[in-house]
Amino acid sequence: MKYSWLLAGILFFAAGCEKKQERSGEKTTRVTLAQLEKRTFQMRIPVQGTVQPVEFATISAKIGGTLELLRVDEGDVVKKGDVLFEIDRQVLRNQVVVKEDEIRVREAALASSQSALNIARISRDIAKIALEQALRNYNRAKNLLENKAISTADFEIMETEFKKAEMDVASAEAAVTAAEAEVANAESQLQQARSNLEIARKNLADSVITAPFDCVITDTMVEENEYVSSGQPILRLENHNQLEVICFLSAVYYEQVVPGETAVDFTGSDGQAVARSQITYKAPSIDPESRTFKVKISVPRSTGLVSGMLCELNIILVEREGYGLPESAVLLRANDILIAYTINGENRAQSVEIRRGIVDRGYAEILNAGDLLEHRFVITGQTFINNGSLLTEAGAAAEE
Repeated sequence: MKYSWLLAGILFFAAGCEKKQERSGEKTTRVTLAQLEKRTFQMRIPVQGTVQPVEFATISAKIGGTLELLRVDEGDVVKKGDVLFEIDRQVLRNQVVVKEDEIRVREAALASSQSALNIARISRDIAKIALEQALRNYNRAKNLLENKAISTADFEIMETEFKKAEMDVASAEAAVTAAEAEVANAESQLQQARSNLEIARKNLADSVITAPFDCVITDTMVEENEYVSSGQPILRLENHNQLEVICFLSAVYYEQVVPGETAVDFTGSDGQAVARSQITYKAPSIDPESRTFKVKISVPRSTGLVSGMLCELNIILVEREGYGLPESAVLLRANDILIAYTINGENRAQSVEIRRGIVDRGYAEILNAGDLLEHRFVITGQTFINNGSLLTEAGAAAEE
């Protein structure tokens, strides 16, 4: 009984060896298998840009004079409306006082001219009344002379009085015209004095310069107590709370870029996204020489970037979820057909046609993934196999 069991074992072992020998005649290819992987696919444009503030300004002196007070230094953080510097104000204050006094003089001159005009108008009205009376007397004397009721001498007296009254009215009209001209001149001089006062007040106001927005002082160009001329640069300001990057893209992407919608990834030194933003501005036209257009991208504060830095970005033209394979697993065959190999129930290679979408970071998007989710695909070793090749999965236990 004991020997019969031993004999059966020897026969079983021998049969197994014979089967292995039979199979050993066909070459087996060791491969790695994987199912479709779900991931995010992006169509990106890698670009570089320099970070710069959205708000920045070079502040210049609005008037000439001695820089009496410089209240800030490089690196200072200031708020909108904070005083930055003052130019010598004493002369400007004196000019305001002089112009105010000049207005009072001009107002008095206007009042005097208006009074003279009123008197001239009254005199003219009196002369006109006298002329009307002289005209009536003249007409009556003419009738009487025709009826020989008065002498020629008496008529000539009335005629003389009438002509004198006409001359008095003409003289009064001239006086009124002259008085009106004097009033107009006084009004013009008063208006000019008021304009001069406004200029003096503006110069006084312009001697104190305040910050136009929240900012950091990045450069001071003069020292306190130096003389500065009108228009001379004094300070440079930047608002570091609002940064942006300006880039130039090829004209072929113009229609695909939409401000407020097109996403942008800021990348680190390892090429991985560290923050996401979006394009805020697209140039309304394309430069005809470079065939590029300008875009602006807001910089998230989480990036830690500061003004002047060079940064790497990826502009995301398309982004979608999908299933994919390593790009090397998709093979090109005749007639531009793309295939990938799967393994069937007999451990043999079987090709399937692939419709490839976006290729992103070494992975190819499979557009017809819906029918292939249950398959396992060959992702290494695929270049050494054909349809029907016998496959062995790397890492799988050998058959006994």
